[in-house]
Amino acid sequence: MLNNYLKTAARSIRRNAGYAAINVIGLAVGIAVCLLIAVFVRYELSYDDFHENSERTYRIVSDWGDFSVPATSWPLVKAFETDYPDVQVVRIDPVTAILDHDEQRFTRERIFVANSAFLDVFSFDLLRGDRASALERPETALVTPAAAKRFFGTAEAIGQTLRVNGEEEVEVVGIVEAAPAASHFHYDVLVSWSTLDAWMNYSEVRADAWGANGIYTYLQLPDGMSRSALESELPDLIERHAGADWNGSTLSLQPLTAIHLHSNHNMEIEANGSIAVLYVFGVIGLFVLLLACVNFMNLATARATERAAEVGVRKTIGAYRGQLIGQFFAESMLLAFVALVIALAVAAAVTPLVSKAIGLPLTTGMLLAPGALALLLVITMAAGLLAGSYPALYLSRFQPATALRGSTEPTGAAHRLRQGLVVFQFAVSTILIIGTTAAYLQLDHLRTASPGFNAEQVVTVPMQSDDAMSAYASFRDQALRSPHILGVSVGSVDFPSELLDGNGYGFAGTGVPDDSLLGIRTISVGHDFFETLGVPVVAGRTFSRERAADSTAYVVNRTALRLMQRQAPDVLSAEEAVGRTIRAWGDWPFSPAPLIGVVDDVHFATLREQVEPMIFYIEPDDYSTLYVRVDAAQTEAALADLRGTWENVHAAWPFEYAFADQRFASSYRAEQRLGILFALFSALAILIACLGLFGLAAFTARQRTKEIGIRKALGATAAQVVGLLTKEFVRLVALAVVVAMPVAYVLMSRWLDTFASHISLGASVFLIAGLGAMVTAVVTVSVQAFRAARLDPTKALRTD
Repeated sequence: MLNNYLKTAARSIRRNAGYAAINVIGLAVGIAVCLLIAVFVRYELSYDDFHENSERTYRIVSDWGDFSVPATSWPLVKAFETDYPDVQVVRIDPVTAILDHDEQRFTRERIFVANSAFLDVFSFDLLRGDRASALERPETALVTPAAAKRFFGTAEAIGQTLRVNGEEEVEVVGIVEAAPAASHFHYDVLVSWSTLDAWMNYSEVRADAWGANGIYTYLQLPDGMSRSALESELPDLIERHAGADWNGSTLSLQPLTAIHLHSNHNMEIEANGSIAVLYVFGVIGLFVLLLACVNFMNLATARATERAAEVGVRKTIGAYRGQLIGQFFAESMLLAFVALVIALAVAAAVTPLVSKAIGLPLTTGMLLAPGALALLLVITMAAGLLAGSYPALYLSRFQPATALRGSTEPTGAAHRLRQGLVVFQFAVSTILIIGTTAAYLQLDHLRTASPGFNAEQVVTVPMQSDDAMSAYASFRDQALRSPHILGVSVGSVDFPSELLDGNGYGFAGTGVPDDSLLGIRTISVGHDFFETLGVPVVAGRTFSRERAADSTAYVVNRTALRLMQRQAPDVLSAEEAVGRTIRAWGDWPFSPAPLIGVVDDVHFATLREQVEPMIFYIEPDDYSTLYVRVDAAQTEAALADLRGTWENVHAAWPFEYAFADQRFASSYRAEQRLGILFALFSALAILIACLGLFGLAAFTARQRTKEIGIRKALGATAAQVVGLLTKEFVRLVALAVVVAMPVAYVLMSRWLDTFASHISLGASVFLIAGLGAMVTAVVTVSVQAFRAARLDPTKALRTD
């Protein structure tokens, strides 16, 4: 029976090759899109699951309610290790430093200071060296193979030394496997934790630093210990060891495999993905597949008249309705599996191109993974059953006598269904067009919007050595002799950058206890910092070299002032705030101290995040970045002068620079990647909708051939015939656009609200999308309409 179904289905497909081709192409594109999305989703879900005990590994998160970091303090880590010796604890402190070897210097290396548990908890192979002693001895390090070749020209690097910031040295004792792409952190160099004690007596210096949350702490729980049970014991741990010195945060444990898609804390080691993005692409894949199935259903239903005689004959000679249903399902399944073969070929060919475009290591091998193959079969069978469901149930219902008389014009219900499916197709397509347009405009906004200062004219240079900092004044004075250099300053933050440090602050005299002071980010800046960056002053003034007292004074941004005003309602304005005394929580070097100025809000992190409350002060020991404002009309000359000055003052250190605006733009690669995927899948969805519309238009023209002949014989022009054939489709597409607009507005508004700075969804976005959908539909239908309008009336009238 099945063999007969397949043979009959094959003959039917050959007889109607044109319509079959439209169905196959549509289904192939739909399945290919689902495949590509499945590969992308599978890759995103695979982050950190390569670790052998990933399901038992967690990261400590410190949460203050409106601010959270995936790190904690050194005394908390030591207390935990003391009270829970059966839990393996990994400590990671990402550091920035300049490395050099044989007069070659490396400034952009990813350096982790880590303890020996790093290799026990995480499944990174030690390619060379002794795993048992790696990361145990002070002043030793592990490097990745790629880093070893950069530093030493060979992977045989054991025994070599690296100088750190021109002062101390570490010996390479092993070659460690690099973290794969699907890891939430990556490194080039691992330095032993005991090195910190050897160099700066870290354990003793930080023994009481409960507020310094800079250690990324990972826990591997033993069998029998649950996450919830351990979390419930953490408040008691804090009470026993910290007491009143605790920093006020609530601790929680975050699963290792949830970090990439479910983590949006401040101070993440690297930018993470988003589970919401996977949901969006999953919905897109589903809708694209539905569009392809709608094409099949629409064309099959539209051709009901042509197939009515076939149904009548089969029923007359004894075919049951169930057999006819089986026959129609066999046709749809055969087409679906033909589409599957084409989809596999298309996906295999396109995957490398997509991988390159979005910068992710997607491979064709992912298409053939057992899970992917199973999903592929499910998608194909679901597509075949869904596409064939309505035609099978609708056509098999025809009565033999009615069918053989040819009285099987589609019923009103069938016609309305077909119209509804066209509206659905183009509503989805219009939503995708609006989404793609809004995503493009938002990405362009992120790349070009001002962070609050003129980033195009600001050059940043890393200054990671004490020698460079000690010569800063000499460098500044020499650099400012150039007519092309307009300002020079220094500070503790690069662009874009997470603000790592913070403390509790408030106005003095409010009676607010220390533990209730409000968390504000701290930034150390030099004189002329605000002038060099062009940050507007709202009230008061900024730091001055002529005023020695400014070395123990504060400047705050608008957001910090608004926050502190909550606890000081008598401070009604920025002008009133200037001159007031600010006090800090804990043993702060200069507290209390006067507030001398309020500046406008600026983004030091990306425009994804809200501007945080910031307090600025002068602390040369914290400076790490040089800021130079150059003449925009003389950029090349300014850079040449800057390089010359650097080489004159800092001959031992490499001159590396970046424009702040370029650094901001490069931080939006994830959004750019998603924009490319969104545009690609949207274009394919529109292609599928147009294929279906093209097929329906062709069928409509074919059904109305005799009518067209009569109209032309009576004097109708080609333009009138084209209008006759297109007006119904234009009405349907116009309705689809009207339906799509409010839905798209709600969806895109919610997405845009995830950005601190975003575009407004103006009428132009919807007009462009609606016009695009209308033009696409008119062009698609007009191709068939013009062809029908050129028919010879005499030939048309002879058509059966």
